[in-house]
Amino acid sequence: MGRDSKDATTLESDRERTSQTSAGVNLCHVVFCPEAQRIGTHFEIAANDDVIALGRDAGPSGSSFDDPRMSRLHARVTYDAAQRAFRFGDAKSSNGTHHNGRRADTGLLENGDVLRLGDTLLVFERGRPMLELNETIARVAPTDLTVLISGESGTGKELFAKSVHELSGRKGPFVAVNCAAIPRDLVASELFGHTRGAFSNATHARTGLFLSAQDGSLLLDEIGDLPLDQQPALLRVLQERSVRPVGSDRELKTTARVLVATHVDLAERLQSGAFRGDLLARIAQCTLQVPALRERRSEVLALARTFAERAGRELELSPDAAERLLIWNWPFNVRELEALVQTFCVLAAGARLDLEYLSRKHPMLLAPDAAARAAEDASGKPSQRDDLQRLIQEHAGNISAVARALGKPRAQIYRWLRRYHLALPGPRGKIQSSDEE
Repeated sequence: MGRDSKDATTLESDRERTSQTSAGVNLCHVVFCPEAQRIGTHFEIAANDDVIALGRDAGPSGSSFDDPRMSRLHARVTYDAAQRAFRFGDAKSSNGTHHNGRRADTGLLENGDVLRLGDTLLVFERGRPMLELNETIARVAPTDLTVLISGESGTGKELFAKSVHELSGRKGPFVAVNCAAIPRDLVASELFGHTRGAFSNATHARTGLFLSAQDGSLLLDEIGDLPLDQQPALLRVLQERSVRPVGSDRELKTTARVLVATHVDLAERLQSGAFRGDLLARIAQCTLQVPALRERRSEVLALARTFAERAGRELELSPDAAERLLIWNWPFNVRELEALVQTFCVLAAGARLDLEYLSRKHPMLLAPDAAARAAEDASGKPSQRDDLQRLIQEHAGNISAVARALGKPRAQIYRWLRRYHLALPGPRGKIQSSDEE
């Protein structure tokens, strides 16, 4: 059966069980929920589980949520042996189950898929990629191995390099340089330093980054852009652990630990002749692959809240906006998410980030919603609870008028009112909630 993580203590103990970090572990992360204490928890699902029930009252073998828009039994997750994958199925819920932003009765779960049940959002994840990455960092940090950190632009490679440094126990500073930003004729001077008068305009001696990072860590970011003719000098420094400043005949010992990062495929650079194989072998003593943000969707909302806190704001998300943030592919990764949140914190008057704000400032996040709305409209149901509420207000609670506007019988309108827990204006009052969930 699915094991439900009920509190932070349980979650933390799960993280400490390193024996369960294989790719065979499948998790459903609770990333958004009216029940605030459930946010950040997860429950495991396995192929030997018969059925995992999800709902307000899912029973002892399922996961229950305090979500008023969720049915008592809302959906089930089972293992599809023929497809060798997990499948979700809606259990005739009142508000339906949404899969990656679209209402669906059933479907296979892929890594990173988003399920919405009521106002609760779950992210399905195969394995624990970020936990495994952090465990590798913890193991390699105290060593002298050169670490190659690869990943798309904007994934936060420098932050992971800082984590390696902070866990290394080194007393020296963390120094970072972008190799792509150094002019070709100044690479040696920037990295190894130079003496006074070594070349034109060298009016003062320069220490160089390797010596500036003594007893610390030096991050060579975008190492793939290091000019080919400068790569032998870097290889020699890594092998001999000493540098020779430009214009000097003396070798100076360096105690800096070297970390490198790249967003390009160095193997391809090697094949094209733009990168040396012996240097690649030397810098890739340990390789860390940082997943793109779309490959770790379970972190999206937590990162958004962290960025808001850094800006001195508390971020409140509507369920619809949270869903859009989760299913967006984030082509520019964490950097794009941070920019969105920072812009909101500066421009928005209120604390609530909702669909209205996204439609004005980031309409591309809502583009996939058109297909979901069309699919629901084709089924004859109002695409959103708010649509029905708007019609009720427009027709002053006249159910016959609402039914004519939608082309549906009055009985269907009453069923929808009970399902969405909507009240009629004036003396008509509230429609009693239906027990048929």
